Amino acid sequence: MGTDPLMNLHTHTIWSDGSFLPEDLVRRAYSGGLKHIAITDHFETRKVENPLRADRFPRYLRNIHAVRMMYEGRINVLAGVEIDTNPTRCDLKHLPFDLLNQLDVILFEYVSDPVNGGIGLEEMGDVRAKIDVPCGLCHWDMDRIFGKADPNELADQLRDLDLFVEVSTSQYYSREGRQLYEHGERFYRAFDGKVKLSIGTDTHRRLDEVVNITRGQEFVKKLGMTDQMVL
Repeated sequence: MGTDPLMNLHTHTIWSDGSFLPEDLVRRAYSGGLKHIAITDHFETRKVENPLRADRFPRYLRNIHAVRMMYEGRINVLAGVEIDTNPTRCDLKHLPFDLLNQLDVILFEYVSDPVNGGIGLEEMGDVRAKIDVPCGLCHWDMDRIFGKADPNELADQLRDLDLFVEVSTSQYYSREGRQLYEHGERFYRAFDGKVKLSIGTDTHRRLDEVVNITRGQEFVKKLGMTDQMVL
């Protein structure tokens, strides 16, 4: 685990619905002082028009590994994907787990979210059991999804499933002028000592979004949880 959340573990490239090459994002992350960046393109989902498919996965992985070698010793470049947990858009039961286990990190969106049709945490456990690499839940609106649920009970569930939770700084993940992580602060506080954290910007169209992590850093530091970053 790290001691300073200088990371962005949620970015998209031309391999799915982003506007930039992996190298473009890594170059901007390095120039902005980040220590870790993950490329996490949408994988096998009907949510986006041109997601990363299994038949292109080997080339995707080679592309990211080549960029990693270019920046070795300067910034940690991780290969990942983002998986949609709505089963009408993504066949979760038949994911190519042999391919996924070649990655460094996997993000899951919409878990337990009835608005977006994601599977529940119990079903997520069945998927998680087939994956050997770190897995996290991204842009999660815990305040809306879990309402008045006991944050400590959720923290225990996530700890048992070995899932980290993203602090999403994207402008798209806010309500009533506040970021979703701010609405869910009571849950993040319950994660102390139990659940690891990441920071992600969900970069798609604006290159400078790669380094838009300051507010997420400040939030993690306010919680006193910089020693719980997933990297």
